[in-house]
Amino acid sequence: MKIYNFEDSLLTDTQRGIEIVAPHLKKVEGIYGYVDSSFDDSYIPVISGGGAGHEPSDWGFVGGNMLTASITGKLFEPPMPEEIIKVAKAVTKKKRAFFIIKNFEKDVRVFKQAIEYLRNIGWSIEYGIVNDDISVDASSLRKYRRGLAGTILIEKIIGTLAKNGKSLVDLKMVCKQLLPETKTIGLAFSDSVLYKQSCHTLSLGKDDIYYGIGIHGEAGYRKEHWQKSELMAREIVNKMRLNFRWQKKENVALLVNNIGKISPMEELTFTADITELLELEGLKIPFIKTGSFMTSHDMSGISVSILRLQDKWLEYLKQPSTCYAWPNSI
Repeated sequence: MKIYNFEDSLLTDTQRGIEIVAPHLKKVEGIYGYVDSSFDDSYIPVISGGGAGHEPSDWGFVGGNMLTASITGKLFEPPMPEEIIKVAKAVTKKKRAFFIIKNFEKDVRVFKQAIEYLRNIGWSIEYGIVNDDISVDASSLRKYRRGLAGTILIEKIIGTLAKNGKSLVDLKMVCKQLLPETKTIGLAFSDSVLYKQSCHTLSLGKDDIYYGIGIHGEAGYRKEHWQKSELMAREIVNKMRLNFRWQKKENVALLVNNIGKISPMEELTFTADITELLELEGLKIPFIKTGSFMTSHDMSGISVSILRLQDKWLEYLKQPSTCYAWPNSI
């Protein structure tokens, strides 16, 4: 049973709810954009965005020590360049910003168009394109490298650095270091249904699972019949090992993301299985987050993101934030 029928007004109705649960956000009039109301223009704003249907991403991460502003498009569609420009101008009078972009063709195109325009009118802009997905196209073995939930770990570190007064050059340098150390694999248990098109984005049977899916229902690398949580966790850890080539005693941050429809009991069980397997690999995990951070509209699934920690990244992750969707560590 649904509490709504999909229609264009859904995004407006969603915004009504956002303004209730996150009163620290200031709405950018006429679009699905939000600014941290406490931002005083004394440091470089960090801006991110993408399509709707992934809530609480990205508005849920707007707040102190994280994003300064977010901009959201229609369901599974990025915002328009002019909307991105409008948010940037609403954030700052100092004509400077750092953008965090997820690696999807449309997202990259519209954000680069907005950045080009802003630079042409005198803005100082830097950006990072997050490509944490390590799933592989089974036919060509070409890495998809889409932007998934690992984006949130990068937003936290870059947002904290910005709040601490780091320059655009510093933010770009650290983001460049973060990107190859951040990796994600997602898996789905059911399709994401696009109500307006009345179609399913994946072809999954009742007891199927699909490894390597994207947050818009893009294809993964292998379908299988349902398995126990431990076996699914083992598949993900094996894939991570091949990509990281980690060494024992390395420190990693772990983000277990509920893409949708997974119960808290299942989410916690899966988190425990992933954690135990990583510890058997000899890794240290001083930072663990589990919850719904980047969802996919109506899909049932889960993803795992791992960040190999360097320098003061752990310290930045643990800095408290005022945003809605980032529970502060104890």
